[in-house]
Amino acid sequence: MERVLPGKPEPPGRSPEWTRTTVGVVLIAIGLLALAALTWALLGVFLLLFGAILAAVILHTLAAPIARLLHVPRVYALAVASCIILAIAGGTVWLFQTQVQDQLAGVWLAANTALPKIGQRIGVPELTGDVVRSAGQWLTSGAALGRAASIGMSFVGAITSLVLVLFGGVYLAAEPELYRTGFIKLLPAGARAAVADTMDVAGRALKLWFLGQLVAMAVTGTLTWLAMLIIGLPSPVALGLIAAVTEFIPLLGPFIGAAPALLIGFSQGMPTFIWVAVAFIGIQQVESNVIQPLITNRSVSIPPALLLFSVIAFATLFGLSGVILAAPLTVCAYVAVAKLYVHRTLGEPVQVPGEKVG
Repeated sequence: MERVLPGKPEPPGRSPEWTRTTVGVVLIAIGLLALAALTWALLGVFLLLFGAILAAVILHTLAAPIARLLHVPRVYALAVASCIILAIAGGTVWLFQTQVQDQLAGVWLAANTALPKIGQRIGVPELTGDVVRSAGQWLTSGAALGRAASIGMSFVGAITSLVLVLFGGVYLAAEPELYRTGFIKLLPAGARAAVADTMDVAGRALKLWFLGQLVAMAVTGTLTWLAMLIIGLPSPVALGLIAAVTEFIPLLGPFIGAAPALLIGFSQGMPTFIWVAVAFIGIQQVESNVIQPLITNRSVSIPPALLLFSVIAFATLFGLSGVILAAPLTVCAYVAVAKLYVHRTLGEPVQVPGEKVG
């Protein structure tokens, strides 16, 4: 056994202080890894929570004018706002389903007529039979059944998540101070004021963003209704409503909203399809270059490149739900970085959307 001479310092590797420090570092690292793993596992829950917060902001924004107009308490105004949102969402889904379902039959008939002609031109006279046989084999295979089951489970999960978000939004909108105060109390005393201020600014920024989206949706829906009415497509009001609601989805919304109208136009012939495509391109140009600049002067402006990469990032993390919520998530992240890092940590003056001046 090695002897330690009196007065000689103990080797660092055997120092109790060094041992305690090493154990502490290891425990901290394990704790951080466990926290990261838990956070990753609960990403879906955090997204649902943010969806509920956004729903609460939307409900509160709609309920405020309803309460002033009808002279009723906020609770009743929230109930009216909830019914309005549910009616719009349900009506849009129903209209989308009926429009697409009716026109898919017309497209199928057009394809049955066109396939033989295409087969003759490319030298494959049995093209129709080959396509039908291939489709039949795929439909009867296990892959098709598994795909159908997967789609069904995804649909059930989406409906469940939507219900949770709506109920959570109603609870948060009914008593926002209760949950805000409870969250603030969990933080260290020195950080409470800054975080509370950031939450207030983010809430006002989300309201501004939502009001801007409402204007953009109204303009897009109106222009789509007028364009489809002039072109002569059936159900122009329904097509305008679908285009308006899907405008809420960043980047992908215009393409989703144009799909039913393009499908109807295709079923009525190539000239109609071209006119519909030109109309939607023109509407998007007006909305992007005229309406949006006017809206962002009084709303929240997100740089297009930042929004694009935010959509990609949130889509990677959360899938379709991340795409839908990418814009409001980016607004909150922007406010948090500006207030807590740029202003509080770096000491730089910063002005963010939703912050009261003076």
